[in-house]
Amino acid sequence: MNILISKKIIYLLLIIVVTPACLYFVFDRENIDINEFRLNSGYQKVRLSDGITSYKDIGDKNNEVIVLVHGATFGSLAYEEYVNVFVENNYRVITYDQYGRGFSDRVHSNVSIELMEKQLKELIEHCEVEDVILYGVSFGAAVVAKYAANNPEKISFIGYQVPLINSANVPLLSVVKIPLYGDLLTRGFLVPGVLKRIQEYENLMSKRLLDHYVGQFQVKGTEDFYKKFFLGNAMGNRLNDHNIIGSNSIPSYFVYAEDDIEIDSQLVEEAIKNYNNPTVKKYSGGHFFSSGIERKVAQEFIDSIKK
Repeated sequence: MNILISKKIIYLLLIIVVTPACLYFVFDRENIDINEFRLNSGYQKVRLSDGITSYKDIGDKNNEVIVLVHGATFGSLAYEEYVNVFVENNYRVITYDQYGRGFSDRVHSNVSIELMEKQLKELIEHCEVEDVILYGVSFGAAVVAKYAANNPEKISFIGYQVPLINSANVPLLSVVKIPLYGDLLTRGFLVPGVLKRIQEYENLMSKRLLDHYVGQFQVKGTEDFYKKFFLGNAMGNRLNDHNIIGSNSIPSYFVYAEDDIEIDSQLVEEAIKNYNNPTVKKYSGGHFFSSGIERKVAQEFIDSIKK
């Protein structure tokens, strides 16, 4: 009798341990090396303290500089129309892929808001920019806020689009915290959930952008990066940063969607209270409200600077 029970326990343990391990490899979508992925990307590369950053530096070097910082999942390629509008308005534009996204290295240690701010700081120094205009989208706005709070003297203007203030409603985020099964569930549910979030906007995006968005999740190390990204402090509370920025009277611009289910609009409005007479624009259309009207949104930001 005891032998039968012991065998059942062993079989059960094998099912609990072996089955997830098998499924983990079955679901594996990562089959591209980052160097292969960024081949012929058209981006410049620089090795910063924590890895290679892919970036573009466009426009007359004597013009005012706008640094554009993308969000948590889309890389900088998603903001080409913004870059075009900024350059057409006689700005020098620096845009780049944050670690773990797009054409930049997949970093696996100290994945935090401090890491992302450090990358932005080192890239600005590499490009020899002294006075900068920042534009951050979603999580990119959190990175911008962190950098501006620590370096207010270097900022002449800030733009925030659907800014992450304190966490975000990411589908199935809690699965990464489950012991033993976290890696499997990240691969089987979290990443597919992140990929699925753009389906309703596919008709507004180019095939090139959609292929790039999906393709970056095939780069080796991307899943591990995202797991650490979501488990760390990267998406923590930035209200104190906005308080510091506001106290330094840095001219600022906010644009967000009142019906955004990923970013709490009430928290955005709470952050806005820290600023002295910022320009504020509200849209409907959710987190990706700007899809299809990128040039309009970019020009409105430029117009707010010129005011």
